[in-house]
Amino acid sequence: MNPTPNPTNIAGVLTAAFLMSTPLPTHAETDVVQAVTTPGSGWFKRCRWPSYKNCITRHIRLPERVAVGDAVELNYGSNPKHYVFHVVRIKSAHNRCTVLSARSGAHERYEKIEIDDCYPAPSGDQTK
Repeated sequence: MNPTPNPTNIAGVLTAAFLMSTPLPTHAETDVVQAVTTPGSGWFKRCRWPSYKNCITRHIRLPERVAVGDAVELNYGSNPKHYVFHVVRIKSAHNRCTVLSARSGAHERYEKIEIDDCYPAPSGDQTK
């Protein structure tokens, strides 16, 4: 056994200690908003209970503005499905939005709409 410490091992241990002590990013950068503007489309994701591992994701059309309280009519699939998604919460972060329904659940696993290029709508904007 070599009594002299290896500089490479010391650097590795110090790097690992630094990375373990660095806090992970939190969801503080996510804002809950009342309404968002959309590019007109998004992704509807619906998973089956109990494992929430069997999911479908469908590209959907959306109105230009979606707000809490809206009932968004979704049509998707090659054998068209019609579904009304009742918006109860909207999260916005880094120009991406997640629209949640009461069925989404606390862990947001059952169903949600994800939208890229999405922005919080101005508070005075009441157009739909």
